[in-house]
Amino acid sequence: MRGTSSASLREVVRDAEGTFRDPGAPLERIADELFATLGVIDSSNRLVRLVSDGGMPVDVRRAAVGDLLEGRVDGATLRIVQDVVAHRWSEQEDVLDALERLGVLALLERADRDGDLERVEEDLFSISRLITTTPGLSAAFDATRDRPAERGGILRRLLDGRVAPVALALASQAVSRRSEAKPSRRVLDLAEFASERRRRLLAVVGSSRPLSAAQRARLGSILDGIYGRPVQMNFEITPDVIGGLRIQVGDDLYDATVLARLHQARERLAS
Repeated sequence: MRGTSSASLREVVRDAEGTFRDPGAPLERIADELFATLGVIDSSNRLVRLVSDGGMPVDVRRAAVGDLLEGRVDGATLRIVQDVVAHRWSEQEDVLDALERLGVLALLERADRDGDLERVEEDLFSISRLITTTPGLSAAFDATRDRPAERGGILRRLLDGRVAPVALALASQAVSRRSEAKPSRRVLDLAEFASERRRRLLAVVGSSRPLSAAQRARLGSILDGIYGRPVQMNFEITPDVIGGLRIQVGDDLYDATVLARLHQARERLAS
């Protein structure tokens, strides 16, 4: 994505990751619903044009997906989709790409929490190679070029129980979407994305009591802004931290006061 779409993607990812960091967020369900919503919107040219039309009032775009999804998806999913359609996008396809990216991030967050991200990355690379080097599988995908949704079923029947569930869900989504890119390339792109995510910064946050979802999201936004890239936060209860926070990011150690000053300095520089 470029220009307006690139900026919009950064904003919706930042906001969605605040939701994904909530320990109670149903990440697999959110991902499934985002992928399903993508499919429904993609199946209707009228709906794609409506939700991606920057000239259409934001309230109209949000209401359109509200009518489509209200009562059918988790509340977090609805909020994320409405946030996506409220932004401006350079191309119609960029809206669909954003929904897919957010679903992918939800599943990678799930794998990250389970300590399974490295395996997911390796499985995705293996699946991409399998598609490339297995003539029968490539032929099956070619035969379903006009019915890409069937490809996910082929992959699930072949690999269920043999790879990490998150890897299979991601690969199935990659091959099921109508795209000019080859299925193996789409899966490889996700493997590379997972690899990048594994190299993101890790913060250990100590507090005397659990932080609320809003506090976690706010802290994540501040840390992401300070370091210029996503920061994965692990939380621990530390009784000797009285009335504040202790945050370790790599070799950097902050208390809440220092962090607030850094954030204020960054905002002054940006203004």
